[in-house]
Amino acid sequence: MSPTSPDAVGRRFALPVQAIPGGVANRCYALGGSLILRIPRDPSFAADLAREAVVIPYAVAAGVPTSAIVEYTGDHMVVTRVPGADAATVPVTAGFYEAVGEGLAALHTVTAVPGLHADVPDDPVPLVSAYATDGLIDAATAHWLTAWFGKLRRPPLPQVLIHGDVAEQNLMADADGRFTGFVDWGDAQLADPAVDFAKLPLPSADQALRGYLGSADLGDWPARVLWHQLHWAVARLADPAPRPGARHWTATPYARLFSIMRFFTAAPAPWARLLP
Repeated sequence: MSPTSPDAVGRRFALPVQAIPGGVANRCYALGGSLILRIPRDPSFAADLAREAVVIPYAVAAGVPTSAIVEYTGDHMVVTRVPGADAATVPVTAGFYEAVGEGLAALHTVTAVPGLHADVPDDPVPLVSAYATDGLIDAATAHWLTAWFGKLRRPPLPQVLIHGDVAEQNLMADADGRFTGFVDWGDAQLADPAVDFAKLPLPSADQALRGYLGSADLGDWPARVLWHQLHWAVARLADPAPRPGARHWTATPYARLFSIMRFFTAAPAPWARLLP
């Protein structure tokens, strides 16, 4: 299959083409002010785009604010443009993350998508034990971490459709800083719904949970979210390669761990009780 020519797609839609920042998997182009063209950076990313083609109609049907598919050919996708700019580049207003949570509540009503991969979660305890065996942490710290994971562990929730990459660069905001929708569904899967709160900094996750649940009573959700956050923070230490200039806040190897530490210096009550 020949590589997609952005200019050829633009001519077919009779719209001007402008390159815009994309993600890891896709090159992105604005087609006028209303459409976005997405092209996999190499053939290995075509499967992510195919997953998006399957998932996006389910998200749209559930009332999730996101792009609708205009055209999908296997080697490129054209979608409607979600208004605004991503929250990694523009300030957001009060209520932004609560609105993100409301959008996730709509998404998580989807419980089955034919052919979509279902997540099999890892257990962090063997990783902690391996760190101790390899001399990366001492035995007392390993025992402490294992006990903390035990305190946070909850029975699994039924798997639902998750976005899989709910992070600032995939959340759009209008000129007034209000949430307008989700973009980039390449990591979507069927999984524990708490995973969709694990790529947000914990202060933002707290706000998103309030919108998701429609209540200040967060129940067991902080424990569920923190279990994933702490697991991923510990796992990231195994790959300490520097990532200077990375756009995502968790891209650098120690950012998530220190973010958790910073959050717990003044954590709200539903979270503070989760300290070991």
